[in-house]
Amino acid sequence: MFKKQPLGRKIMLAMVTTVMIMGLISGLIYYFSLKNISETINETNQNMGDTTINVSSQYMSETIQKKMLEMATDKANLADDIFNDFKKMISIVAENATAIYSNPSDYKARQIDNPKMENAGKLSLQVLYSASTNPESQAIKDELGLIGNIGDTLMSINNNSKSIASVYVATESGFMVQSDYIADKKFDENGNLMPLEAKERPWYVGAKETGKVYLTNATKDAHTPQLGIMCGVPVYVNGELRGVAGGGMYLDDIQEIVETVQLGSDGDACIINSKGEVLFSTRKSGSLVPVIGGETLTTTGDAFLARIARKVTEAEKGIDIMEIDGENCYVAYAPFRTVDWSLLVILPQEQVDAPNLELQQILGERMTQASDSTKHMLNQTAVLMLIIFMMAIVLSLLNSFNLTGTITMPIKKLTEEVSKVEGDNLDFHWELDTGDETQMLAENFKSLTERMKTYIDEVQKITADRERIVAELNLAEKIQYSALPHIFPPFPDRNEFDIYASMDPAREVGGDFYDYFFIDPDHLGLVIADVSGKGIPGALFMMISKSILANNTQLGMTPAEILTQTNNAICSNNSAEMFVTVWIAILEISTGKLVAANAGHEYPMIKQPDGKFELFKDKHGLVIGAMEGVTYKEYELKLQPGTKIFVYTDGVPEATNSEKQLFGNDRLLNALNIAPESDPNTLIEIVTNSLAGFVNEEEQFDDITMLCIEYKGPQSDS
Repeated sequence: MFKKQPLGRKIMLAMVTTVMIMGLISGLIYYFSLKNISETINETNQNMGDTTINVSSQYMSETIQKKMLEMATDKANLADDIFNDFKKMISIVAENATAIYSNPSDYKARQIDNPKMENAGKLSLQVLYSASTNPESQAIKDELGLIGNIGDTLMSINNNSKSIASVYVATESGFMVQSDYIADKKFDENGNLMPLEAKERPWYVGAKETGKVYLTNATKDAHTPQLGIMCGVPVYVNGELRGVAGGGMYLDDIQEIVETVQLGSDGDACIINSKGEVLFSTRKSGSLVPVIGGETLTTTGDAFLARIARKVTEAEKGIDIMEIDGENCYVAYAPFRTVDWSLLVILPQEQVDAPNLELQQILGERMTQASDSTKHMLNQTAVLMLIIFMMAIVLSLLNSFNLTGTITMPIKKLTEEVSKVEGDNLDFHWELDTGDETQMLAENFKSLTERMKTYIDEVQKITADRERIVAELNLAEKIQYSALPHIFPPFPDRNEFDIYASMDPAREVGGDFYDYFFIDPDHLGLVIADVSGKGIPGALFMMISKSILANNTQLGMTPAEILTQTNNAICSNNSAEMFVTVWIAILEISTGKLVAANAGHEYPMIKQPDGKFELFKDKHGLVIGAMEGVTYKEYELKLQPGTKIFVYTDGVPEATNSEKQLFGNDRLLNALNIAPESDPNTLIEIVTNSLAGFVNEEEQFDDITMLCIEYKGPQSDS
């Protein structure tokens, strides 16, 4: 039948057949190319989604856990600072009481009255007696007149600390001098003054039995609904116990530390002790509500809660997932160094996983949308191809070939570019402008890759911010280091003395400092000090104190005058209520005369020529910054050639090992006397190595600063 057609029709039929065949081939190529693109896009989206979810889940979970552990550790350290300050204040009372008992001739008798009802609610000083003590005994009167000189110190400490409930000194002879606000509570219902058996109180018994600073368990205050803790410090004179200095502190600041923990909408915090008692908690119901004297975590029968209590007893730090009140939770825990307590930070696992689930849902929806969009475009393309196929019948063979080439080239280019997007490579390049569905597919895929890169950039930015904070702390450490003299020997042209010092902060920056400088060619100033705070606040307070001390020394004042002027300057603007202990001395090089004064600092250790190092108990004054108008005393020593003086901060004797033992002054003396004839540099190196061997891998909690000077005598010409 085809043979009977006219030539023109044969040509037309041949062209139509050719166009139909080519159109069918082009259509199949176009269809399968789009299908291949759709599968490639879906597979790429799935891989990127899985990778993003896995990386994000791991990163978010690790970040939250690290933040919880850091928060628990920081809060525990903050509470330890409060307890340490409390212990230091009571230790200051004990030191002052020791000084009064040791030097009775330096003090006049001071009368202390019995409690008065009209002093209720006011800070007052009074004396209380044991039932077996006779207030009319002349020996009791004489001792009370002597120890009454501690009154100003008791009142000052109580007045300058809002958390202190009372401060006192109880004697072995049976009376107690006390500063508090509850004078009316000393009377019974008939208005008779009640006896006080101080020596039977836990703080007295504990300090007496241990022979050192003793903290009681937390108990409810007898007169208020507040929790409190008491501290006792024994007062020894020539090896004889004369009494115990003590104090009671409300734990409102500790409770505030717990209540200020901010961790999501459902995060909680609590403090528990080694008995398994919950002392403070942000939870209002369940197993972790505060309980004192009732059922503890070790007796509830709940294995998870019992495990928490065991970790407190073993002073562990870490983070676990455990069930609390039927809910799986992340629990970060960090021990206190001062008491057998631990701080717990709790966050439900569901809240930790919520961002990951939300991200997974969002990515799932986006991938579903992308898949649906691809399918829709594929269907549209099939319809379009059918129309093109019908139109191709009436088009010329040349136009059919041109059209096929125009369609398939962008599809192949798009497939190639999509295939390149895998792994860490998220760069999608598309420079063509076809104006059709291929262009829409390319633009949608490019938009998806750009959003993924933006998300990754945000994660990298967070990491960079953390690195910047670390860099700034490192810079602060370098600035503080440069502020201290650290070039040894510092005065190579002077052979009358040899000096060496070191400072090892517990954090990036610390609150300890030392200094030495020439006031004039024949007088050398020596300073070592310890600021009550740590970190950036302690470092700032340290720089201010160091500048004031150095300036006053250069003005030609004596050590006592320097401390008095420095104390008044700091007290005039000390809103942070920080304080600093200071030992300062001025050495007259030509004669060996050393004049020194001590503001609540550690006792120096002195080695005479041909002798060993011994603890020198000098006179202590009140710490700098505690109370304005304090007058300090100084003392004088005659140094012989070969005499060495070693001074240090409390970070040395209070260094603690894994068994909670203190390094102490005895171990320090033993270390110095390993090679007492060594130069100052070697002596400090020996002490540093002894500390490292004692502490081992235990974390350093306080700054460690040491200074040693050897006096060699007047300068020789040889």
